[in-house]
Amino acid sequence: MKRQRTIGLLAVLGALLTVVLGATGAAAQAPVKEVIPIDDEFADEFLTEECGVPVTTTATGRITIFTFPDGTVLQDLTTVNVSFVATAGDNQARFRDVGIDQVRVQPDGTVISSIVGQVPFDFTGVMKINLETGEVILEPHHEVDTTRVCEQLTA
Repeated sequence: MKRQRTIGLLAVLGALLTVVLGATGAAAQAPVKEVIPIDDEFADEFLTEECGVPVTTTATGRITIFTFPDGTVLQDLTTVNVSFVATAGDNQARFRDVGIDQVRVQPDGTVISSIVGQVPFDFTGVMKINLETGEVILEPHHEVDTTRVCEQLTA
């Protein structure tokens, strides 16, 4: 008799646990996803000025944005995967913009933007910014300039 009572009690607790966990999972809203395809060719004024020759750049890839409706911890997450081919005459240079950007609310309420990855002609690594004050909390350790690309485009 005692064994049947224990089994019955475990069955009831299991059912309650399933209901509670199911309700918790249902309460969390799925993120809203937006995919932005990139397929563009443009006169690259920045590289033209930096390298001293006319440059045309082609960009292909995608940016995916996830927005979290409840916004209590993670407000949004963006993944970036874009390839670039810069052309000057018969010369070409390839580079990429890859990584993630996220906006997160810290336990103390501070809103932090983190940029992780490779940002062309800026940096590779991680940069964190307090969005309320604009203060850079974490600087990336590797800066990237236009030197290599300009050497390839003017060779």
